[in-house]
Amino acid sequence: MRPFDSNDYRKRVLAAVDRRGGTSTSDSFELYDIPLEDAELITDDQAVGRIEAVWAFWQKQRDHPKYRTLVAELVKSHDTRSKPLRYTTSRIAEARSVAAQRGQRDAGRYELLDNAIERLTERYGGIPQSKRAGLFDIGAMGGLAPDEIEARLRRHRTVDDETPAAPRPAAPAPISEQRLNQIARLLGEFDQIRSGGEPTPTLLALLRLTLDDATDADEIAERVGMVAERAREMPAGPLRAVLDELVVHCRAILLGDITRIIGYCKAVSETVADYLRPRVRAAVLVEDVLRHGDYEFLFEEAIDRGLGPAGARTMLHNLAGEFGAAVESVPGSITRPAAAPAPRQQPAPVPRSTPTPQPAPVSQVSPAPPVSGRIDTTRRSPRRQRTAHSPVPEAAPVAPILTRNTAPTPAPAGPPTAAGLPAVAVFGAGGGVLTFAWPPGVTEAMVYLRRDTPPTAPGDPAATALKITNSRYHIDGGFVVPDNARPCHAAVASCRRAANGTLEVADAFGRRARIEVR
Repeated sequence: MRPFDSNDYRKRVLAAVDRRGGTSTSDSFELYDIPLEDAELITDDQAVGRIEAVWAFWQKQRDHPKYRTLVAELVKSHDTRSKPLRYTTSRIAEARSVAAQRGQRDAGRYELLDNAIERLTERYGGIPQSKRAGLFDIGAMGGLAPDEIEARLRRHRTVDDETPAAPRPAAPAPISEQRLNQIARLLGEFDQIRSGGEPTPTLLALLRLTLDDATDADEIAERVGMVAERAREMPAGPLRAVLDELVVHCRAILLGDITRIIGYCKAVSETVADYLRPRVRAAVLVEDVLRHGDYEFLFEEAIDRGLGPAGARTMLHNLAGEFGAAVESVPGSITRPAAAPAPRQQPAPVPRSTPTPQPAPVSQVSPAPPVSGRIDTTRRSPRRQRTAHSPVPEAAPVAPILTRNTAPTPAPAGPPTAAGLPAVAVFGAGGGVLTFAWPPGVTEAMVYLRRDTPPTAPGDPAATALKITNSRYHIDGGFVVPDNARPCHAAVASCRRAANGTLEVADAFGRRARIEVR
């Protein structure tokens, strides 16, 4: 066992564990820098000496700006983690257990690649030349190096196929890579300190918003103020320090010059696209179709990484188009790409007032549950589960730092109507959640519910009127019809604010504004 080198340990061990996501991805031998093969060779005194050296190093790193959260967790669990390594008998037993765990992880590294190769050889009788680049992407997803992937591919014959797609040029990032990394590190530290709840992939997610909400300056300003106020109420400590730094970034980027937030949203979109691209490629590699089950799963992946519903749909269609693949966003309905894929170009942030969803035909029947997808080995349990009873993702819980009540509230009785407001088109009501398109410039809508018959017109005295903003709509994934109001008939009308601030509602429903909710 070589002597302990603190600088080498920081780069080789601490950085790797932090990059993988924390101590849950590691084991005691790695954390205390004891080679697994030396478990039976070293003496107890040597093991204790290494443990004490690593412990002393952790103590010096407790205020490190990058690793302070990880080190705090290591210090807290030191006694439990180090105990099996101090004595020969327990150290050997622990080494055997860790070796088995590492063996399972290594076997799993090839699972994605082997599954894709198997399906390709079944369909084509070998590996098409044009699919090889995609297999390298899939292998990289499992943590394989290029030479490991090449060695696996040499076991199978290569067959001729269509010419591979042209390489995609990378777009420059308007915001410095250093600042983006700093923001990502702070958000990751924020999640680790909270140790629970929804992830916080972006500055907008810290405010419980998405990239779809990036142009709503008033809402962003209000929520940044709420986070700052909540941070001031906290006692001094790691969470307070992290929040203070994040508030500075929020004000500089989200509330600064418009080009900054556009640049930030573009950088986030490119990061999400880089994450999704190999997964989309894996899903369409065999059939050249992004099937509904995979579409739904990848849609959740995009939402988890900060995109809004409109941006997530657009990105998945664009990525599938890059590979010339069709999209089955609705069960049984396949959308073919209109033309050959263009060079890589990431979607700009979609303003909340101008969503561009890919709607299903209006139907009074709840959509069927998703079928199993084609990228089984990349699946995990999404934090927002879609089921037959709840096809729309559950809303993310409001973070403790945002304490105001943002639920839809009943509209004032008898709001005045106004002519000329754009009509709303309702897409569906699966699981008791209304989904509809927001007309350009409209940020508030009135939903009318009536049990006996469809609402006749806005202001129907027999209907219950509920107002919703487009920010609440995007957070909840639609308008959630209260359980005690179902089954019922629903209709949606757009609203606007008069010059004096009075809410006005459209004087008539659009042709596709009504639907039955079960």
